Amino acid sequence: MTERNGRTKGKPSQFIRQLEQAIQSIPTWLAIAVAVVFLAVLALWAEDDIQIHSFQDLISRETIKAVFAQVQSIAVVVAIILYLKEAPDRRAQKHYEAWRVIDSAAAANVSTSYARRIALQDLHKDSVSLRGLDAPGANLARIDLPKADLQEANLELANLQEANLQEADLSEANLCGANLQKANLRGANLKTANLQEANLRDADLSGANLRDTNLQKANLRGAELWRAELWDANLQDADLRWAEFQGAELNGAKLCRTTMPDGTEMNQA
Repeated sequence: MTERNGRTKGKPSQFIRQLEQAIQSIPTWLAIAVAVVFLAVLALWAEDDIQIHSFQDLISRETIKAVFAQVQSIAVVVAIILYLKEAPDRRAQKHYEAWRVIDSAAAANVSTSYARRIALQDLHKDSVSLRGLDAPGANLARIDLPKADLQEANLELANLQEANLQEADLSEANLCGANLQKANLRGANLKTANLQEANLRDADLSGANLRDTNLQKANLRGAELWRAELWDANLQDADLRWAEFQGAELNGAKLCRTTMPDGTEMNQA
């Protein structure tokens, strides 16, 4: 089973984010004043014909002309500073619009919404928590949400086929009847989640936390459960045929009528 890694942010975007944060800590008037003074000094330094030895030299006609010759450059720098200072407001507006798309799709009871899928991915890219997301029955097949915060999300009967949820936090989430066939759930936190009757066929659950998880009647055929933690999990009536269980921890798991990887049925209560 191939591993699907989440998208990584490039160095340019990280630099811009750090620059924005640094500029946010400086008052707007001070940032602009410093930038203007710096560019003015730079412009005067670049002029070989201008020598400043006194205040009169500083306000001379030649000096003023040299500074005004850089007005366009100064205006560009000021515009960039204002753009970066307004970044949080623009981001907040973007997040508001994304949540409005998500809520509208839920209110209209629309299962398939490309806009909702993009909105969720955009929010996740901006490190916005998706905790408590309410999207029952939503078609989110192949959505890319690695390491997403989806605690207590309601994704009952949702289509998450081939979704990338690697290392996502789905603790206490409601995934009852959800389609997670071939989903990437490597290292995901599914502690106390409800996966009753969920389709996890060929899903990758390697290293996942499935402690106290309800997997009753779940389809886990061919699932990868290498080193998964299944302590006290409810696997009653679950189908585990052809599943990979090497290193899995089953202490306290309920295996009544569970079909094991070799096809045998457990009778443990």
